[in-house]
Amino acid sequence: MKAILGTILVVMLSLGVNASPTFAAERELNSPEQEFTVEILNVSPEFKAGENGTIEMNSAFVTKQNGSSDELFGSFWAEFEYGEGSSDNVYKTKNWHITDIRLAEELSAKEIAQIKVAFYEEMENLFDEIPRSNIDRILNSLDNYATAGLNTEAPRIIYTNQPSALILIDGQPYYEGLNKRYSKISNTGVFMVKDNKKDDYYMYGGGLWFTSGNALNGWEYTPDVPNRINNVMRKHARELYNNMQDEQFQAQIVPEIIITTEPAELIATDGSPKMVLIANTKLGYVENTDADLFRDLNTNKYYSLFSGRWFSSDRLEAGWQYVAPDALPADLAKIPEDHDKSNVLVSVPGTKAAENAVKDAQIPYVQQIDISTVLDTRVDYNGEPEFVQIDGTELRYAVNTSSPVLMWNDTYYLVEEAVWYNSTTPYGPWQVAQQRPEGVENIPADNPLFNVKYVYVYKQTDRVVYTGFTSGYTGSYVYGPTVVFGTGFHYHGWYNHFYYHHPMTYGYGFFYDPFYGWVPVYSPWFRSSFYWHWNWHYWYGYRPPYYPPIYNRPPRIEHYSNRPTSGVRPTQPIERPGRPSVSPDRPTTRPTQPTTRPSQPSVRPTQPATRPSQPIARPVQPSVRPVQPAARPAAAPAQMRR
Repeated sequence: MKAILGTILVVMLSLGVNASPTFAAERELNSPEQEFTVEILNVSPEFKAGENGTIEMNSAFVTKQNGSSDELFGSFWAEFEYGEGSSDNVYKTKNWHITDIRLAEELSAKEIAQIKVAFYEEMENLFDEIPRSNIDRILNSLDNYATAGLNTEAPRIIYTNQPSALILIDGQPYYEGLNKRYSKISNTGVFMVKDNKKDDYYMYGGGLWFTSGNALNGWEYTPDVPNRINNVMRKHARELYNNMQDEQFQAQIVPEIIITTEPAELIATDGSPKMVLIANTKLGYVENTDADLFRDLNTNKYYSLFSGRWFSSDRLEAGWQYVAPDALPADLAKIPEDHDKSNVLVSVPGTKAAENAVKDAQIPYVQQIDISTVLDTRVDYNGEPEFVQIDGTELRYAVNTSSPVLMWNDTYYLVEEAVWYNSTTPYGPWQVAQQRPEGVENIPADNPLFNVKYVYVYKQTDRVVYTGFTSGYTGSYVYGPTVVFGTGFHYHGWYNHFYYHHPMTYGYGFFYDPFYGWVPVYSPWFRSSFYWHWNWHYWYGYRPPYYPPIYNRPPRIEHYSNRPTSGVRPTQPIERPGRPSVSPDRPTTRPTQPTTRPSQPSVRPTQPATRPSQPIARPVQPSVRPVQPAARPAAAPAQMRR
């Protein structure tokens, strides 16, 4: 067995195997005895030291019932003991115990038990003996499945006590001409244009227009803009223009516009912070903010959570520093699961929510691709293809394109919709690849193509390739005992005649929801149009985020941010709804991939009290091209900038 200590596989959506009582009981009664076969996929299993001298492992696998061609993909966890082997170089494994199995399908307890039987047989065959060097390396490693090399440097955290919107420009404004009179600022996610004749700037968001004489400050609300600006929007941002009327309901309060050109997050309270104590703890939380903001009454320190990382300061206005998970106040773990702030439990070590997120992070999403598939996509470059060495590897990557293209051994590799392709030219045509280029697993986190290491070729036959991904591809990583979003590095985009964006970690208030995955928190006073303009998105350039198939998301629940109480415009009363007593059930059949891009939730849902049941049937293959990754992770190599 080849054991590799590496990066844990990470996911965005929670899809466990615990059956709902109704479904499980019905299936338990009606399902006949079946025998299953299992196969550990050829992505190397991962190991760590367990308790009481045991070794824990996890791996992706595929299983099917004997006599059936339907394959189910998932991840399993096991632990075992070890002793003297047949030689001085190996250990003998013994007392295997399968501790957990998670699939993207729901099975009965009987079926899970039958799969476990097949696993025990497979373990005895594959892992009867393990090289001593692998065990010794495991025991000496402090890395328990954690993604190596992530950046924990705190972003700039801005505090304001009035309605505000944070607008991110990736460095100094980069202008691209639209016509002789107007230019767009292409390194921002909002509609922002410059009138070159008058040196006036215009910006649209949340049903409101703003104008300024400087792109970086001085933005003020304006009730009207010249017709020429509307014409520019209609021609160059058609989707946004068509949705203007739908956004008018948001135009209730005029926020202060805060422009940042560096990684930043915003804490905006509606007036002075209003602290609410959490029962049976020495912990309070601020209720009049959309941020996750707490205060430890033992130390009077503030704690806030952004992109799965905790930051702390003695005061709101400055001094924020990263806090490691094991240094958090113990009372955070005492937040009740049905509390309004229970969403943060996923980022608190030792909680069930954190454990589930880490385990769910390892579920593979796999599809079969015909081995003869040729991608009819031509990769475009800004000039001649320009490739730059990736540190620590023999790989080079293209910097002047929006597509993730690698070069290795005079062969070019492209990742498109979580599938590896290769070609003899940097333009294509692109044939489905039967293996990844060597060294992909060593791409460092400070490289903007870090996420492609989480796209795998699991196995091949003479007819099909099994390819898939885990949510590291979409920007979600295990870091110690919890999951985080983004690598924490700021990858400056590449620009010459055009601007190519890279993943970002901060600027969008990402939080983890077990049904939505990582979700951005839009400003309550400036949202919806955010991230739409120029087809620019927070993860991976101008492509929209890629999500696994959605099963059943909970109903959209209004968060605090939907009920502003002060500002320039009068507000309509919007009450904060109560917390649902039970979570919604997932459907009995799994839907196909939507043919159109689903919208992101505009507000943060509260945590459901119970986990929904899972679907019975498997999905059909998506009929349309799915949308791609989701976020953009502090400073990248200098050669990326021009």
